Amino acid sequence: MVTVPAFVWRLGPILRGVLLGVAVGGFLGLLAWIDSGFLIIGLIAFVALFLFYGGFMARRMARHWPSAASLSGKDRERVAYAARRGLRIDDPRLVPALIDYRDGLHVAAENAKPLRWVIAVALVGSVFAAGYDAVFGSWGNLIVSIIYLVLLGFELFWWPKRQRRILANADRAVDMAKVSD
Repeated sequence: MVTVPAFVWRLGPILRGVLLGVAVGGFLGLLAWIDSGFLIIGLIAFVALFLFYGGFMARRMARHWPSAASLSGKDRERVAYAARRGLRIDDPRLVPALIDYRDGLHVAAENAKPLRWVIAVALVGSVFAAGYDAVFGSWGNLIVSIIYLVLLGFELFWWPKRQRRILANADRAVDMAKVSD
C-alpha cells in the first residue's frame, strides 16, 4: 500500500488490482521474456503476476484502508495525495479517511519490516547471478541481472528513506487536519 501512488486510488478496487497487476506483471513479464528468450515464459510470468499480485494488492489496499470504500474516487485520490505529500486537507468530512489512510500506511510498513532481510539476501544472490551471467550467460541474461541489481539496490538503500518520508508526511497531514478541526 505504501508503494501505490495516489492516482491509483481514483480507481475502484477491481480496476486498482487490474492496473497494479498489469504494471507489475507487464514489467516483470518483459524481464522474464528477455532473460529466457522465450515469449511464452514472459506471458506466463505476466499472467501469474497479473492475477496474483493484482488481486493480492487490491485486497491488501482495501484491508488497510477500509474507509476508502465510502469515498468517491476523486476524494480517495485527494486524501492519498495529501497524506503522501504532507498537505493540509481543508474538508472536515475527509479527516477521518485521512487518519484511516495514515494508519493503514503505518500498518502496511510495519507488516513489511520482518521481510526486509529477504531483500538483502536477494541482492547478494543477484550479485552472484549477474557475475555468472556476465561470464556464461547471454546479453539478455546480463541486462536483466543488472536491472534486478539496480532495483534491489533501490529497494534496499533508497526505499527505506522514501518510506519514512511518506509516513512522516502522512503524520504531518493528520496533525494539520486535527489542528484545523
